[in-house]
Amino acid sequence: MAKKKRTVRKDNILKKLIEDEKAQEAKHIEKVKAKAELREERKAELLEKLQKVADGLDPSAVTTAAGIAQVDASGDVAMKPAGKASKQGVIRKIGKTKGKVRANKALLKVAKQQGVIHNIEMAQRLLEGKKVRKFTPDGQERKRDKRLRIRREKRERKCGKPKRNRSDSDDES
Repeated sequence: MAKKKRTVRKDNILKKLIEDEKAQEAKHIEKVKAKAELREERKAELLEKLQKVADGLDPSAVTTAAGIAQVDASGDVAMKPAGKASKQGVIRKIGKTKGKVRANKALLKVAKQQGVIHNIEMAQRLLEGKKVRKFTPDGQERKRDKRLRIRREKRERKCGKPKRNRSDSDDES
């Protein structure tokens, strides 16, 4: 039995829609690959420029996280106090990224002063990658953060809130 014209037309429209969707997806994948390739190329160029800046710095100066430390004539570096030991507590593994790259802010500042880069924030974003937003575009809390907050609140209700200071509890009673 032959198919009716409207059935054939409907089938052809559906086939065309599916083909268009596949073509759009392939085009999107190509676009994403091209963007990633361009980003990697820009990152490699930036690293090359920063390496030249780092090689041009005085080798007797020691670069720290806060900036460039001062070195006196005898070669001694001004040391900071060690401070107290890190706080011991629960080791939270959730949300840790193992391959995290940190940009050296002191080196970026020197590079900007020399005119190698124009914007520190853009260079930092290019090196470190995209940051995860705290909120969705419509202003709502992210689902993962909401789940974590709800679990934390549940633990607090179940186990009781941790006491902050004894002096605060004495003032209230």
